[in-house]
Amino acid sequence: MRAVHLRSLDLNLLDPLYALLEERHVTRAAKRCFLSQPAMSRALERLREMFGDFLLVRRGRAYERTVRGERVLRELESLMPRLAAMVQGEEFDPARSQERFRVAMTDHASMILLPSLADRIKRAAVQVKLEVSAWRAQALEDVAAGRIDTALSAEVAPPTLETEVLFNLDFVCLVGSALRVRTRRFTLKQYLQFPHAMVETLDGQQTLVDRPLAQLGAKRRVALSLPFFVPAIFAIAQTDLILTVPRRLARITAAMAGVRVVEPPREIKAFPYFMAWHPRLTTEPAHHWFREQLRIAARTI
Repeated sequence: MRAVHLRSLDLNLLDPLYALLEERHVTRAAKRCFLSQPAMSRALERLREMFGDFLLVRRGRAYERTVRGERVLRELESLMPRLAAMVQGEEFDPARSQERFRVAMTDHASMILLPSLADRIKRAAVQVKLEVSAWRAQALEDVAAGRIDTALSAEVAPPTLETEVLFNLDFVCLVGSALRVRTRRFTLKQYLQFPHAMVETLDGQQTLVDRPLAQLGAKRRVALSLPFFVPAIFAIAQTDLILTVPRRLARITAAMAGVRVVEPPREIKAFPYFMAWHPRLTTEPAHHWFREQLRIAARTI
């Protein structure tokens, strides 16, 4: 047998080869491959040269496969569907999947988003594993490095990552019982006058509150700093502290904690909440499905 180097193979001939061996008829194979009959005849000649075998031999008015042709056909019957799946991508079946999805989010997102998300996933994909980790300053770096699949936060991701706004949030102030104030909305002067509890989100700040204040040349007087929203809400219940939290989280927890809701200064604006992922996962069927579950869960809150 003569040696044939892989670099000399023309993969464009795979489809005509498969059609010829299955149809055993040049005209039908040409029609199946959208080729003219002369073009398919030339393809057969090239295939015979490539394989060093006739592949198809004429018996009367029909062709029959050679022994080598039969073996090649059996290989192609397994190979061609796998090649198609490799190029087109396999469909994701959540009911049969054992995929693992790794997502980082803040504790307030866990409170307002995770119940709906977890319920949807367990109903549709009983064997799928959802791994939730706490948001941290390096979360977006983890996404870029492949350690996390998706990160949820209000921080703007670098342009190397794909992002999408899941929902928009605004803030309210939660007031401990020891703070004797009866206003329905704080002025900026009042807000800066009283002591605060702060949930650190990045760089030692609650960035979406402290950045706009800094732009105005203002700064809060912080008496208590915590890394998590929910413990902070319960921590201020008997104090004279103000805690600034997303409104949707306050709706869930304020009554339980026994704190009062006051509207924040108008200088503290609403903000978008993003999900971020690496571009390599954009067209991956499993992760495309997971991001859709996040979108649906976000619409329910």
